[in-house]
Amino acid sequence: MKTESKATLSLFMTALIWGLAFIGVQDALDHGWNAFPLLMCRGFIGGGFIFLFSFKKRWWKNKEIIKLGILTGTLFFLGFAFQTLGQTLSSVPNTAFITALNVIFVPLISRLFLGKKIKGKVYIACIMALCGTAILSFTTSLSLHLGDFYLLLCAIFFALQIIYNEKCGKANDVLSITCIQLLTMGALSLFCMPFSGPMTLPSQAWGSVVYLAIFSSAIACLFQLYGQGHVEPSKASLILSLESIIATISSIFLLGQSLTTAIIIGGTLTFGAVILVEYTPKRKIGKEKV
Repeated sequence: MKTESKATLSLFMTALIWGLAFIGVQDALDHGWNAFPLLMCRGFIGGGFIFLFSFKKRWWKNKEIIKLGILTGTLFFLGFAFQTLGQTLSSVPNTAFITALNVIFVPLISRLFLGKKIKGKVYIACIMALCGTAILSFTTSLSLHLGDFYLLLCAIFFALQIIYNEKCGKANDVLSITCIQLLTMGALSLFCMPFSGPMTLPSQAWGSVVYLAIFSSAIACLFQLYGQGHVEPSKASLILSLESIIATISSIFLLGQSLTTAIIIGGTLTFGAVILVEYTPKRKIGKEKV
């Protein structure tokens, strides 16, 4: 199997694991877990798991690797923190689809920081995404849920993480960077715990917590970094956005949530915006795509 094919498969596996992770997060929240204790366990357990395979590389002596790991780990923490906080005040479908907006924020942020031009279709996609998010988020009283605002922040930080992860994936040491990312997330979560409520850890839903730590945090991050090192950002973002569809389908079948008209219309508009931004048909050589 070619390297690019392996990388593409890795990104598909990341989307699958992350899509199912919404169910694990919901199970933990339903059994009394707060956002920061959950993220602390995800970071330290997942980071400890990866450390078993990365300590021989002596990454703590490589300043560049440490810098990349801490930067992307901080963005990872902020993304997951706002995602978990948002999900406590929203639903799994809302969380999944609003998180998918990170694919729209990637080209917008790239324009601001990297000076890349933005095509007209991006603005159209933003309008579609805004309409889709509104249908998913607004109640009959037309009030935006606080949780949905957190989820928008989550999408922005995940977009930043995806942009910087491209550089991490090319650093040829995804094990070390993943370990640093997760340990950074664990440390920042531990720091925030005193401000978020009781510091005791619930005795239930540890199966979901371990799944989130080992699979959704450690293994999925390895897959993501490897994939982004060999697949162009637009294609990588599109594949990763499939987690929203997987999460919504799994929430309907596993959590018994209703498939409402709002979910169908809002989800279609939101995911349609993702496809509009990321999909570009083949063109003649010499024409560059954004």
